[in-house]
Amino acid sequence: MRKASRLQHLQHLVVVIPGIGGSILERPDGKTWERTPAKLATTVIRPSYLGLDRFPEMKPTALITTFTALGSIVTSPGYEGLSSLLTDNFRNVVTHVHNPGLPIPRNVDVLLFPYDFRRSVTDAAQRLAAAVHEALGPDAPRRRVVVLAHSMGGLVARYWLGPLGGWPVCNALLTLGTPHRGAPKALEWLIRGPGVGPLRHLGVRNVLRGWPSMYELLPQYPAVWDTVAGREIELTTLPRSSYADQFASMAAAGRQVHEDIAKAWADIPPDRVPDVVPFFGRGHATPNLVTLGSSGRLVITKEDPPWRGNVGWAGDGTVPTLSAIPRELGETRLIWRGTAERHGPLASTLSLLDPLRSYSGEALPTRGAEAPSSPWLGLDVEDVVPAGEEVTVGLTVHPEGTEAERVRVTAKSVLGGATVFATAMDGGARTWRTMLPALPAGRYQLTFEARRTTGPDSVFADIDIVVLDAAEEAAAAG
Repeated sequence: MRKASRLQHLQHLVVVIPGIGGSILERPDGKTWERTPAKLATTVIRPSYLGLDRFPEMKPTALITTFTALGSIVTSPGYEGLSSLLTDNFRNVVTHVHNPGLPIPRNVDVLLFPYDFRRSVTDAAQRLAAAVHEALGPDAPRRRVVVLAHSMGGLVARYWLGPLGGWPVCNALLTLGTPHRGAPKALEWLIRGPGVGPLRHLGVRNVLRGWPSMYELLPQYPAVWDTVAGREIELTTLPRSSYADQFASMAAAGRQVHEDIAKAWADIPPDRVPDVVPFFGRGHATPNLVTLGSSGRLVITKEDPPWRGNVGWAGDGTVPTLSAIPRELGETRLIWRGTAERHGPLASTLSLLDPLRSYSGEALPTRGAEAPSSPWLGLDVEDVVPAGEEVTVGLTVHPEGTEAERVRVTAKSVLGGATVFATAMDGGARTWRTMLPALPAGRYQLTFEARRTTGPDSVFADIDIVVLDAAEEAAAAG
């Protein structure tokens, strides 16, 4: 961190928008979600408690700050790291969490914007428009906005700036792992349902099927290989089932949101379009290829679709790399920001600092890069795994042409810090795999070390995983 005397003031109102599961939602009775036993060393949000039919109105009160799992769907390290990144690197930062009914300080520098992530991004965007209008107040003609948006939060920002006309007050939108073109993982959640190991949680699946936001995360490009037709297709309907009509209707509504965003952005005067800087993770095994068989069954794997190009780029573990780039920026590679981070940690990537300092007046190079500048490890690890079962983990050394002589993985319990497992991984050159032993429920940090790689002597990667009891989670899911 720089000395305080050298820190700059933020010259813009910085608006932080979290991703799905990144906001604390309060029920009408004042409760949020249940905290899981202390042995897990984390908070698990039970999606089954978040059904729109059960609780249609929930109040967004804050951003999550600590490591949290949205059931078995996704994990997030929280947004405390991003907040600290801003307060530690800029001078006298005033931060405020938006809460309707509470006034926004006139001197606010960073506005944290929680929202109901179950609903359409259009609903959140309307609330965002009102919040920014209030925050800017009479300074609106001269003060501008920079948005930092993680995951689905980028779609909220894009809708506010485009269809809702927020672009005149915005200088830049920095998106962090935003599925601008959707992600096959959302399709998997809707079709198969999330789960721990092979056990699917149908109760949670039914809850997610009622969230409009889930359909706005579906792929907005030909993501499916039709084995019968022998070509790629865009999935707009499902084989005949009790869910097919609901899927077709809600998927069409989600697709309309993306079309409205594209049209509105195309209509912004060329010299007034806010800068859009997409940050994305590369090299991590990510659900990316959907195959439709003759039986009508969909199979989703972590292979890169050959017809999309850039095979081997993979993604951040949740969002494929190419989906994290807005369609109008598909050929504007000079502003792409490829990173080594996975989806959750992307929210507080240090790569944000140079663009933010540039927007605050410091003379810095702003050219992006398609990939990290030094070797990194692309992980093939699930965020949530079943207790009491062995689990395969793997990695690939990047970039192409970089190899490791040997690779080691160590697992430590976050609760207490004891090492519970350490072993050399099997493989060679770029690709390595091993089996984690059966672990009791809890949260663990995995540290991978690739030794004697080309370039640095060792390359490291860390990831926190949550181990859940599959039967307990299924019972809680309903």
